[in-house]
Amino acid sequence: MRIALDARPLQLGFREHVGRGIGRYAVELVSALGRRDDIALELWFESRLELPKSGLPATATLRHFPPFDDSKRKLTGSLFTTPVAAFSSRADVFHFLAHGDAPAFMPRRCVVTVHDLILEVMADRYASRSLKYRVGRWLETSAVRNARTLIADSGVTRDDIVRLHHVDPARVHVVHLGVDALFRVPAPAAVAELRARLGLAQPFVLYVGGIDGRKNVRMLVEAFAHARKAGMSDAVQLVFAGQVQHSPEYAALCELARAQGLEDVFRPVGFVATADLPLLFGAADVFAFPSLYEGFGLPPLEAMACGAPVVSTTGGSLIEVLGDAARTAPADDPRAFGEVLAEVMRDPAQRAALRERGLAHAARFTWDRTAEGTVQAYRAALATGVRP
Repeated sequence: MRIALDARPLQLGFREHVGRGIGRYAVELVSALGRRDDIALELWFESRLELPKSGLPATATLRHFPPFDDSKRKLTGSLFTTPVAAFSSRADVFHFLAHGDAPAFMPRRCVVTVHDLILEVMADRYASRSLKYRVGRWLETSAVRNARTLIADSGVTRDDIVRLHHVDPARVHVVHLGVDALFRVPAPAAVAELRARLGLAQPFVLYVGGIDGRKNVRMLVEAFAHARKAGMSDAVQLVFAGQVQHSPEYAALCELARAQGLEDVFRPVGFVATADLPLLFGAADVFAFPSLYEGFGLPPLEAMACGAPVVSTTGGSLIEVLGDAARTAPADDPRAFGEVLAEVMRDPAQRAALRERGLAHAARFTWDRTAEGTVQAYRAALATGVRP
């Protein structure tokens, strides 16, 4: 099959996708599809941005979307230039890797990936009256409803699509994401070096990610305080990794930690390089994931792949993705979450069992499997009718 991909998420400067969820999805999917001998790739790029310096399959054909002279290129491009490219491409299928990047109207054989519908599911937190916000939501809604074939990262996202947009469930293919091979059990010596470098001599519970409201980290701080009351050692630290110090919520989070009596054990360590993340996961006694809602939820799977026991909420797709390989508690109950944390931290045998279950579970999520499921969605798109 000849497959055209919207490869703009690979380009630095396009909607800040590079290094984040959609950008990582693009990198891994392009690589996995490029390894197949039944796919001929046609990668479409933004002409005003630099091409990626590495990682593109050698056999891929590179194309450019038509230039559009407008300061609001990110928005108007979805209205004008991307449909032109999709209609002009002679590929069998044109795949947009995120519904927020897809045009409102497109050829019949377009495939669109929907990673989540968080802005709709949690509209009370994110809704805005601005024209830009409303036009953006209209474009996304139109893309979801007009694409003939959709890919959802999880069954929960598929159900959100069907419920919120009245889409025929047969049009939506659930294709789970994969775990990068970078995430594996690290060598003990490398873990020890990282501990020394970051000053993590004590046992610690780790959180990696943002601290906006959806990530529910205030609940985690409260749960950690409950865990200490439930018998967890006062020596255990709560480590936050990521550029949290630059977030507008950071000052309030620090104040909450002080109010909970955790100022001596609350340890933001700042940005951690991607190469060091497996070491940090491997060093953690527990990886905690308090999110209110996830369309998929890669971080706890990556932590499992590195040997970290996981305690998570059940928000969105997390039960579907994590299965019985993690201990879970409701996202709105810090006392219950804290009791689970305390139980796991007090019980080395339980941590060892969670570690083994997590390693086996995470191994099932590979990007080659993601590529296979994606190709099945392409075949479904090809079966929908004649070329436009």
